[in-house]
Amino acid sequence: MAIAPRIASLLLLIASACGGSSAGSERDTRPPVAEAPRPARKPKIDRDVSGEAKRDFARAVAFYQEKGKAGWDRDACVAAARRFEDVAHAYSKMVEAHYNAGLSYQNCRMNKEAEAAYEAALAIQSSHAPSLSNLGQIYFQAGNEARARDYWEKAVQADQKIAGARNNLAWLMIRQVREGKASLRDSEDKILNHLRSVLAVENDNVEAYVLLALLYMEGSERNKSRLTLAKLLLDKAKEWSDKFAPLYNARGLLELKNDNVAQALDEFQKAVALDPSLVEARMNVGNIVLGFRKYEEAGKQFNAVLVEQPRNYDAIIGLGIAQRGLKQLDQAEKSYQKAAELDAQRADAYFNLGVLYKDFRANETPDLNAAQGHYRMAIKYFQQAQGKPNVDPDVQREARDNISDCEKDLRSLDEAIRAQQNQPAAEKPESGGGGK
Repeated sequence: MAIAPRIASLLLLIASACGGSSAGSERDTRPPVAEAPRPARKPKIDRDVSGEAKRDFARAVAFYQEKGKAGWDRDACVAAARRFEDVAHAYSKMVEAHYNAGLSYQNCRMNKEAEAAYEAALAIQSSHAPSLSNLGQIYFQAGNEARARDYWEKAVQADQKIAGARNNLAWLMIRQVREGKASLRDSEDKILNHLRSVLAVENDNVEAYVLLALLYMEGSERNKSRLTLAKLLLDKAKEWSDKFAPLYNARGLLELKNDNVAQALDEFQKAVALDPSLVEARMNVGNIVLGFRKYEEAGKQFNAVLVEQPRNYDAIIGLGIAQRGLKQLDQAEKSYQKAAELDAQRADAYFNLGVLYKDFRANETPDLNAAQGHYRMAIKYFQQAQGKPNVDPDVQREARDNISDCEKDLRSLDEAIRAQQNQPAAEKPESGGGGK
């Protein structure tokens, strides 16, 4: 049995927009935002400035919102950012102009430019919570989770009402519970505090409802009523927005909790249709169709993930399994080797290499000696999988069983080879007809 990638969970990263505190975008650990954060409902300046400054800022905000409606591309992002930069240069203390220039750049994944703009805002006001929050988003997507957490915590300290940073901190804690790195009992109240604080300020914050639902899915093995609460929260989120792709990813996870695999697949596919770059939903579609042995479809999903995240270990493993199912054994081996190079401490790549050699390489050759070599290679890989830190007990057991099977097959092949060697050579037939 091969190790398939796990069903992916939901990750929400929220950027504030135009002086407001809420916006929505969903990504994992690759830079940065493909989906533009939504504009704030009431862009504002947080302090008294001249009437002329307010008018110029309002014009820049209107231009930003106009570009956002048309759809973000690099030209639009740069144009919007420069409008805000002009305001920032004209009014040296206009922190909001620097911030919104950063947001404009971030809409098009121009992270270096966005980072510089947010830092310019913080140079004026070190406690500007939206800039702190969005810098945390940039650092998280670049792979520096510790730094991201630090910035989000600073954002909450600066502004207790900052929605994006609270949602992100809540997600990090939910993920720790999922991964067994923290207990639900110790974390739940802290998570609830963040999310309830968000909803107290923004009762239509879809991300917070979805995160609450994910929280209640945890612990449902012991308390099924938590799934009922999760469904109510997701239904409420859908009332506020039925076009939010991560919502459907979460609905798919809920269906899986209820053992409704076909319905889960439908929800994950809706999420992908709404946002083709939503990595978690694509991973979930890929994992399910892989289980249905739809290897070609699974391969398409994992390849799409790897366009977004070339170093996604689980997607590489999933692709290898799909390639193996399509009998593309050389490509599958390359995928597993790539995953092993990416993270040599995980067992998945080595286990799947063992399966490749035991169940495929050894069976495809008529050469008994070559088959023995494949079984020995399989044993080596299974043993490597067993030796990895924090290896799953089920993987340990399956690796042990596979090693035992390989050893039996080696003994059988020894007997077959000896039988071949002891078999007398066939006598050549007499040549027919008269000779000279």
